[in-house]
Amino acid sequence: MKKIGLTLGDKWLIGMLCVVSFTGIILSVILFPAQANTVAEIRVDNKLLKSITLRQGYYEEIRIGGETEYAIIEVQDGKVRIRQDDSPRQIGVQTGWISKPPQQVVNLPYRIVIHLVSNESLDVDDIAR
Repeated sequence: MKKIGLTLGDKWLIGMLCVVSFTGIILSVILFPAQANTVAEIRVDNKLLKSITLRQGYYEEIRIGGETEYAIIEVQDGKVRIRQDDSPRQIGVQTGWISKPPQQVVNLPYRIVIHLVSNESLDVDDIAR
């Protein structure tokens, strides 16, 4: 019976395929790192109204309320803010743009909370809720 084994050419081919495969894996990890998705959760009366993924080039306006009691939320280029409302102190408006988790904007008169959530680990050790 003839013994069949790997020739030098077979070993060379297997070695080259392994090198090419590992090089492709390493380059894909370096060149295309996983990007964190930042989501703005807009809650009214502690009920989720809308979740918006923040990204460059995206624009949306959301109006909450009616004609007299209202708030306008603006999402633009990876950040979010309460652009306008008719509350007396304008605290939510004065907070300005937020873009990094775990930042949030709160509008107490209309019970609006905009909270940023991400799948990326935070530099913060702990958050009290």
